[in-house]
Amino acid sequence: MATKLKYFFLACFILLLAGCFKTELPVYKQKHYASTKHSSYASTYKVRSKDTLYSIGRRFGINYKTLARNNHIRSPYTIYTGQRIYLKGVAPRSRTLPVAKHQYKTKRTKKAVKKTTRKYSAKKTTRHSAKSSRLRWPVNGVLTSHFGRRGSRMHDGIDIGAKEGTAIHAAAAGEVVYSDHRLSGYGRLIIIRHRHDLFTAYAHNQRNLVRKGERVKTGDVIARVGHTGRATGPHLHFEVRRGPTPVDPLSYLPKKR
Repeated sequence: MATKLKYFFLACFILLLAGCFKTELPVYKQKHYASTKHSSYASTYKVRSKDTLYSIGRRFGINYKTLARNNHIRSPYTIYTGQRIYLKGVAPRSRTLPVAKHQYKTKRTKKAVKKTTRKYSAKKTTRHSAKSSRLRWPVNGVLTSHFGRRGSRMHDGIDIGAKEGTAIHAAAAGEVVYSDHRLSGYGRLIIIRHRHDLFTAYAHNQRNLVRKGERVKTGDVIARVGHTGRATGPHLHFEVRRGPTPVDPLSYLPKKR
């Protein structure tokens, strides 16, 4: 009798263990997944040519509206190749260059706005390929600073070190929409508007050689390298923007060999 009772309790103990493993294993898997899902990615993500805000959010488990709000992106949630998307926290606001007045003179009715909003839903965010807007290097020099966060501030372009007076070339054909030194920090600055809603900016110039309203061709000499404005030495600060949105210039420039 004692032996039978012993085997009975042993069988019950085995069943109890089996029941524990059966119920707790899925819970363990779920907790493990939840703890690693958001800890494995970096704080920022660089937009690629086929990305949408919706696909980025889905990849990292973040609602696309949260991404839009934290990155100051308004409906219809347009993003661009080379743009830096902040996955954690709120993105620092970019400095405003004097291009907005050339960009937003549109006459759209309320019906047109509603139609556009419906057309570009989050799952069908518009994209622009960097391949369709290839640029040339504006100056021969050494890349000294990249696009992205610099301490507590956002560095909206790249810095290219070069000798004082080195020729600066237009990265693409377009129209000069700004050539002045009134914007604090940039020194002598040139902004060129190109096709496909693209702008390039050239800052800290020693001299500007083109005026507002002039048309330039790819490779034209438009300025000379200097260190005007807030600059510690001679270099070119070069920015690329899709409308008001700064994007990584290296996504639009050929790779240096």
